[in-house]
Amino acid sequence: MNDIVKDIKDKYFKKLYVDTSSVAGEGLFAGQPIKKGEIVLIFGGNLLLTSERYSGDYLRSTCIGVSENISLGELQQSKKELSDYINHSCNPNVGLEDAITLIAIRDISAGEEILCDYAFWESNNDWKMKHECICGNPNCRKLITGKDWMMVKSTDEYYKYYAPFIKRRILKNEKN
Repeated sequence: MNDIVKDIKDKYFKKLYVDTSSVAGEGLFAGQPIKKGEIVLIFGGNLLLTSERYSGDYLRSTCIGVSENISLGELQQSKKELSDYINHSCNPNVGLEDAITLIAIRDISAGEEILCDYAFWESNNDWKMKHECICGNPNCRKLITGKDWMMVKSTDEYYKYYAPFIKRRILKNEKN
């Protein structure tokens, strides 16, 4: 199993490194300044049916939704990738440009932790973050779940950084 082939190759566009996080254990950090709008990374991994996420074949914490029924994740035997160290924050500095491209949503300084709101791609109704969020944002949701996208409106500041399939859900939700 050492010759695991990924369906999609991950790409990192800035010098990134893993270090101790004040948010949760270890985190991903910028090795050099990143300007707003720059690509930080493109997620890679194996395409899977979202229903297979909890089959035991995949590292559940590496899975991101790319469409209603398709996710991208690492096989159980895989080594952790840099993207696996992205921690959650209710005040993120990165978001999705498309289904798999993570961009800076504001300027990020060298040495700053790369933080994303997991609601940008997490839509499994049964999913919840293991620990309560401690990001310190005045609007912190504390309990982060796969239902958080339901609180979002298309006029919200971060709406454009959600996965395309979740944006469609939000628009449909607003029509109902």
